[in-house]
Amino acid sequence: MKQLIYIFSAITLLVDLAFAQTSVQASVLSVLCGIVGFVRAIVGVLAIVLFILGGVLYAVGHFLPATGNLRANMQGWAMGMLFAGVVAVVLFMVAQPLLTVITGLGVAAGSSSVNVACP
Repeated sequence: MKQLIYIFSAITLLVDLAFAQTSVQASVLSVLCGIVGFVRAIVGVLAIVLFILGGVLYAVGHFLPATGNLRANMQGWAMGMLFAGVVAVVLFMVAQPLLTVITGLGVAAGSSSVNVACP
């Protein structure tokens, strides 16, 4: 009896997914657009902050005496921040095209066409 209930539940779930495919696609696309909006809003500002802090740390590191490890450490931290800023800029630029590729793969897999434009 339990097996029949499980089979019926699975069939019902598959039928619901087949009929609600467009609403599922719309909700997934909405979530992906929200992620892209977050990336574009936060990561762009974060990249600028990392560039500024990295530049300030690098400049301050050159004023420190060369005898201690603090100068080398500060320059290493600065280079890490500058590299993180570059990665953030790349994420900022790649977010929307990556979303287009991901949804394009879903369309190519046999689903109906989806509008990929995010606000």
